[in-house]
Amino acid sequence: MKIADETSRKEDSRKKRSIRLVVKIFDVRTHFNENIKDVEAKFKLAKKEAKSDLHSAEEIWRSQVVFLESSLDFYIHEVVKYGFLKIFNGEWEETAQSRNFRLRFPLLMKMYKDAGTAAQSLSDEIDEINRENCFLGFDNMQSNLKMIGLKVDGEYKQFINELYGRRNKIAHQSDRIPGTAEKCAIEEADVKNYIKKVKEIVSSIDEQVKENNKR
Repeated sequence: MKIADETSRKEDSRKKRSIRLVVKIFDVRTHFNENIKDVEAKFKLAKKEAKSDLHSAEEIWRSQVVFLESSLDFYIHEVVKYGFLKIFNGEWEETAQSRNFRLRFPLLMKMYKDAGTAAQSLSDEIDEINRENCFLGFDNMQSNLKMIGLKVDGEYKQFINELYGRRNKIAHQSDRIPGTAEKCAIEEADVKNYIKKVKEIVSSIDEQVKENNKR
């Protein structure tokens, strides 16, 4: 059973027995770009607020950090799902981790009985399983990407952990320092640097996906 993808070089030879891949890498990247565009759009509002109320601008910058991390999280989730479907399709090499990925028996029965909906069923199952998994923080991100044969360069470890920690502090502690309850400083430049590095990470993963799809 094969699932066809718009990036597969062998698609024409398999048309008679293939169904469309439900996750397309073009859409994954498009969704990320849209999310980043929304994050960056808030700079204009923050700049306007900073003229009369710096505190208000700072709160907008903090919200950008949270939404930026959410954008990266959603991208990694979608890439991992895409990679699993490509492995299922036989277009990407299996990994030791993908071989140990457990699927529920009812799903296997459903896929066996209705091959036409196998791709969607598997996609839904991956979403359900990964809903309980944390994809943020360097170790978690690396572990999930490793399942499909991808990775994040180790040079970003400190940054990824820093961004994850800052996001948690903003979301769960109002960006306040325990003990003193003072708010951590934040500037527009901090957010722009976060965005720049997240884009670099995503571009690196994109390149790995492209290389895998050439094989």
